[in-house]
Amino acid sequence: MRDYIKIYDDVVNNTFCETLIEKFERSKTQHQSWPEDKPFFTQINFSQSTEWKTESETLLNVFTDHIVKYKKDFKIHENQWPQQYSLEPIRMKRYLPNDSDEFPPHVDVDASRNMSRFLVFFLYLTTNEKGGTVFPSIPFDSPCKQGSLLMFPPAWPWLHQGIKPITQSKYIVGSYLHYHGN
Repeated sequence: MRDYIKIYDDVVNNTFCETLIEKFERSKTQHQSWPEDKPFFTQINFSQSTEWKTESETLLNVFTDHIVKYKKDFKIHENQWPQQYSLEPIRMKRYLPNDSDEFPPHVDVDASRNMSRFLVFFLYLTTNEKGGTVFPSIPFDSPCKQGSLLMFPPAWPWLHQGIKPITQSKYIVGSYLHYHGN
């Protein structure tokens, strides 16, 4: 199963990452705690404001370019890939270095509301000693490295965990590819 986990380094430059972080921190009115009752992180859904249009377009291009690379790297043939698919709204997440901001082991397809997801994108905007993504049952760790993109399937074999940062906040941008019906 590790074969379908891929890390691409330096997919965006440090300036782009730092600009996103600064804008996130200036946009406090758009912050959402998730989940609301016991937050694991704070996020902004880029689709809920036109302020993020330019950044969304840049990220869409990055993700689209890496879909091609991912398919090539894993020798995925056209008959193995959906002819039509769409991208879930892009979200930026912040995890603080505290005792609560982390994402415990989970999968990203666990109910009818998200069963159309078939590929995950996590773009790390910071480099952290801790704060990567761990796949405990495989086992595999993805470091939290600024500008790197982690891609993998979101289904049950890819149980993963967002490790909490220990010294500085962790910022990531994430989205998913969805099966798109005719």
